[in-house]
Amino acid sequence: MDRKLISDFFHLNLPEDMEQCIELFAIFGGYNQPINTDEALETLILNHILHRFESHREHLLLPLKDDPLCLNLLHAISVGDRRQRSAYRRARIGKERGNEAFEFLRVSGYLTLERSREMPLQRAYPKQRFKKEIEHHVISHKYRFTTPFLRFWFAFVEPFAKSIREENYQPFFEHFREHFNAFVGFTFEELCDLYIRDILAPSFRNDILDSGSYWNREVEIDLFTETMEGEIWVGECKWTNHKVNKKEFHKLEEKCSKLNITPDKIFLFTKRGFSNELNEMKEKRLYRIRSEELSALTNRS
Repeated sequence: MDRKLISDFFHLNLPEDMEQCIELFAIFGGYNQPINTDEALETLILNHILHRFESHREHLLLPLKDDPLCLNLLHAISVGDRRQRSAYRRARIGKERGNEAFEFLRVSGYLTLERSREMPLQRAYPKQRFKKEIEHHVISHKYRFTTPFLRFWFAFVEPFAKSIREENYQPFFEHFREHFNAFVGFTFEELCDLYIRDILAPSFRNDILDSGSYWNREVEIDLFTETMEGEIWVGECKWTNHKVNKKEFHKLEEKCSKLNITPDKIFLFTKRGFSNELNEMKEKRLYRIRSEELSALTNRS
């Protein structure tokens, strides 16, 4: 994610705090018209998106020409785990057509590629055999939308195009209320990764070699950073209304153990803070970061 995107959004709309900023950014990030952050979230969606559905759709989907293959793939990526193979399965398209569709969507400005850092299977000798699920495992890259607004459109708006045209907004809002909080989690994760790269790395006097999420056949870690100085940093992001507790720290340690790594720094990012037990932990590698600290990304004076 480009830091300018969150900074421009903040200064255009001046949200009350970072919690509100992140929730609104998950919907309106990349939407270049100002919004009134004093209004209720559903009112903002109604006035800026649903009442303007046809004009938005004409603008957003013009390059697609209502191609069902592209529309299905964009929806699959917006609601799934973003992996190539699972997105193609959800969209019911094969690998070859899926790759062609992605390349068109990349050139057209909808998607970018996040490459997997999983290493290919290593055999001790050429004919070594592994369990079937290991032998059949295929490394899969992930897709990202170029703006949160695009991701929100294809996850929440486009699937309800028919009822929205009929000005029946109830199905949309029922789906939105059920799934929105989980949806914000990925935007929070992207901003946390940006915070590591743009704020924490310079403060630690480290240069980033690679940063993003990490996934393989067994393990998925929200944040996985490698530095030019040879350090490995890991992190988890929790966008929930509950305080993060010590169990999350141990879960992350277990994931690292499966990867046979000992991280130099461990970051826990939270929406609502940490339990007393976690706050009292004496662990030099652990950094506890609340969502409000991400305000550093906005260049707020």
